[in-house]
Amino acid sequence: MRTRIIQDWIFMKRIAILAHFDKQDIIDDYVLFYINELKKVCSDVIFVSCCDLSSAELEKLDCHKIAEKHNEYDFGSYKRGFLYAKENSLLENCDELLFTNDSCYGPFKPLEKIFSSMENKTCDFWGMTKNKYAFKIIKNRTKDCYIPHVQSYFFVLKQNVFNSKVFDDFITSVKNENNKNAVIEKYEIGLTTTLEKAGFVSDFAIKDFYKYNNPTVYKWRKLYEKTDFPFVKCSLLRLNNTLHTTVDGWQELFTQEQIDLIEKNLSYTQKRRMKHSCPRIIKEFAFNHFPNKKMKSRMVTRALLKSVLSFLTD
Repeated sequence: MRTRIIQDWIFMKRIAILAHFDKQDIIDDYVLFYINELKKVCSDVIFVSCCDLSSAELEKLDCHKIAEKHNEYDFGSYKRGFLYAKENSLLENCDELLFTNDSCYGPFKPLEKIFSSMENKTCDFWGMTKNKYAFKIIKNRTKDCYIPHVQSYFFVLKQNVFNSKVFDDFITSVKNENNKNAVIEKYEIGLTTTLEKAGFVSDFAIKDFYKYNNPTVYKWRKLYEKTDFPFVKCSLLRLNNTLHTTVDGWQELFTQEQIDLIEKNLSYTQKRRMKHSCPRIIKEFAFNHFPNKKMKSRMVTRALLKSVLSFLTD
């Protein structure tokens, strides 16, 4: 089924489920911006928050909305949004179901272009990006492994997948886990492996820099500058990844309006800046040449880099 919307652009009928969490129990402007962009490519948006949101906050939304604490991370919200869509017959005649979350700022480039490029691909589910590397938890320790998987911050399922028993069994099995690593292993990595094991075919939109571990972090600047990738991960600008990359000069990539939207959120989410403040060119050289595929070597070399750079800049 196809539907005509604004500016005579024709697109598949899609339902988007957006998972939300905010430590201050608010819906920030960058999330509202994202919802408005989703409406350009989706028939309906279901906002699912793992927060106790006030009526005033919920009134900001012009879409379907669910707000309840569940401690099941994004996949718990995806589960609730999926069940809501089924119960309200929103999936009838639906071509694609999109799982996404508020872990990115953007999109600052048209989502229409991404969906258009993927429309005729012979796949059953796809994502914005795919990561080659992952980990398994063995005896309470994480072990790096080669496990290609579609990243769950932007995950699109076609009708034959979201109507299948294997997917229904998977998503309804989501429950509270002891830690975030268990969530990643069981659900983010598990979703791709479960679907592929059932015979479904995956694909991904942005193939540049796929050879690197998690390019949305390690190659984030080039990914944004050189491809149609429309996002920047919130964790980067909140300074959660300073042992993996540098975000110096991030503002040069965006318009003033986009910068204002991001900085409003950073005003209460950004961590205190780490000390190693040597010139950007030195940091970029170091981050581009140190190994980053193995978790152990990555953390050791980044910790060493932090100490050396701090010493040099004292």
